[in-house]
Amino acid sequence: MYVYNISFQIDPNQQEQWLEWMKSKLIPMVESTHCFEDHKFYEINVLEDQAPTYTLQLFTSNEAEMENYQLNLGPSIMDEVQNTWGNQCFHFITTMKIVN
Repeated sequence: MYVYNISFQIDPNQQEQWLEWMKSKLIPMVESTHCFEDHKFYEINVLEDQAPTYTLQLFTSNEAEMENYQLNLGPSIMDEVQNTWGNQCFHFITTMKIVN
């Protein structure tokens, strides 16, 4: 199983609006690509003086589908994050393989 992980830090003043946008817009956009079999959306516990932090984990058993998303589909979706939230949302992407 492979995991495409997107971590986000969001401006605290935008957190509620961003959460609604993630659930109603971004996650459905990703799901519509049919590259992933499942997803999980987590809030990460951070210190009080840190920005709210979340991670979206997308799961697939097909490495080629993850690569297709990463190279061909994901960049335009992540452009949508940048165009909508600008410097109010920082994100980075990692990919992983589940080994247990």
